[in-house]
Amino acid sequence: MLYTEWNLPHVTARNRIVRSATYEGLGDVTGAPLPALGRLYRELAENEVGTIITGFCYTSQRGRAMQPAQCSIASDDVIAAWKVVVDEVRRAPARTVLLMQIAHAGLQTLPAVTGLAPFAPSVWRSPYFRSKPVAMTEADIQVAIAEFGAAARRAQQAGFDGVQVHAAHGYLVHQFLSPRINRRRDAWGQDRFAFLRAIISAIKTACGASFPVFAKLSAPDGVSGGIDVALACAYAAKMGEAGIEAVEVSYGTMDYALNIFRGDIPLERVLKYNRLFNTMPAWVVWLWKRLGYPSMKKHFIPFSEHYNLEAARLIKRATSVPLIVVGGLRRLAAMREILASHDADAVALCRPLIHEPDLMRRFSLGQASESACCNCNQCAVMADHTVSLRCYQPKTKSEPREPTC
Repeated sequence: MLYTEWNLPHVTARNRIVRSATYEGLGDVTGAPLPALGRLYRELAENEVGTIITGFCYTSQRGRAMQPAQCSIASDDVIAAWKVVVDEVRRAPARTVLLMQIAHAGLQTLPAVTGLAPFAPSVWRSPYFRSKPVAMTEADIQVAIAEFGAAARRAQQAGFDGVQVHAAHGYLVHQFLSPRINRRRDAWGQDRFAFLRAIISAIKTACGASFPVFAKLSAPDGVSGGIDVALACAYAAKMGEAGIEAVEVSYGTMDYALNIFRGDIPLERVLKYNRLFNTMPAWVVWLWKRLGYPSMKKHFIPFSEHYNLEAARLIKRATSVPLIVVGGLRRLAAMREILASHDADAVALCRPLIHEPDLMRRFSLGQASESACCNCNQCAVMADHTVSLRCYQPKTKSEPREPTC
């Protein structure tokens, strides 16, 4: 089933292989994508990836994340640059479904990045980002909803086949869905799904009812009082009712970002390149490494194979919405089994396609049966720096190692 067509109501992908949203670090100072982004996507398209989801694109300046080269879809000024990216992908021999992930960081950003106080449904301070957010007014909420609709319209004008709303990993939509963060007493708190429902409606109004809208959901988000699997099942069902084409099942929030993807903890690189750490005085870093880090490390979950699969199974039983599962997929046999067992309708990969962009083609040709990605997480940590996406491990033993697993 992996290489069979995936037919959804308003879009058909040539197979069940999805490149999950991956931060590429290929936006210029204005947020416009660089031409290299199109070449990256074209390489994936030429190597049997049936659906490509872009790295998260901010819908407004206030919603920009702290990664320095994040791409924008916040103004009409970037449409022309996105058309260049899309046109490059369309040069691939086989058509690939191209989705833009649209996102608002909410409280998961820094005033130094946006020039504004972070927004959130309620005043709730993240233990990781630490900035105190401003509780959104009714007018703020309506503006944010409209910004998602306008962002989707721009993506459509640039030639994208659809969008994925980032409702996971602790960003603004997730914050509205979370009982831990959304403590509002108005309609937006009484029905925590209302914000996402309004965004979907705004997108469909701006782009037409047949314009595909996917969503990404943390199931669970792994924090006390947040979204558990039962609530995630309920939300997935509501997403389907609201017109979402497919839900990608993920995990976690940025408060414990390593639990989203799991694996090694390259601590020294975090301290050197992460904007929340590299401005701290040396003595504070020294103290944190000895007192704060051991406590934080206890919250990290070790890497395991297809670690979001059980949540996907439960959601699949609770709703008919098509599901994509991401997280820890490395073996071809496991991917085939997931699809054959109908635990998900498609599988998504991130780090393996950074290490081996041609992995899915080699799978189809019988030249490989498992990804060689070692989950060192150097690529993930370096997203906090100004460098563009790359793998830091050799594909062969003859290549230089910098750094090692």
